[in-house]
Amino acid sequence: IITVSEYSVGYLKKMFPRMKNKIFNLNFSIDKKNLKIKNKKNLITYMPRKLQDHSNLLFFYLKNKIPKNWKIIPLINMSEKKLFETLSSSKIFLSFSHLEGTGIPPIEAAMSGNVVIGYTGGGGSTYWKKPIFNKVENGEIRDYGEKIIKTIKSYNRNWVKHTSRQRKKLSETYSEENEIKSLKKFMNQALKFF
Repeated sequence: IITVSEYSVGYLKKMFPRMKNKIFNLNFSIDKKNLKIKNKKNLITYMPRKLQDHSNLLFFYLKNKIPKNWKIIPLINMSEKKLFETLSSSKIFLSFSHLEGTGIPPIEAAMSGNVVIGYTGGGGSTYWKKPIFNKVENGEIRDYGEKIIKTIKSYNRNWVKHTSRQRKKLSETYSEENEIKSLKKFMNQALKFF
């Protein structure tokens, strides 16, 4: 069994204790060439393909609470280039991850200089650390809204600079070099079964 998060490895080993030596965690890499930090605008971005009922409730909650000079933009029906341009200029990314091993969009958003607020999706708990990542328990719409409002009010133009070390660590963790290392380790371990 191959997975991409320590979170998944942990529960799979509990579910299949007799198979624990055959459960492997592989590191994946994120292509950083499109992940840039551009002129940040008062934008909140999200991917609407998951938990639309949650995002609808959240936006209803926020309707009259966020400043008029802030916009919420869904990352949908746009080219890859436009998606990454929008992500690069937004300040806040909303995560609606749901039962993922490890959600990639929140990592990409973080590496693009966004404050990430929302659900970890399980495996995201591996990297979900403040100040970049702000966890919301699944379904806690009021808490979600309040964290967004607090982030808007306290957003500092130096925030990107102050979080550069954490973004660098994410970049190193999800590097091609680490992916290759984990594949080599997996191959060496897997060969023991043949």
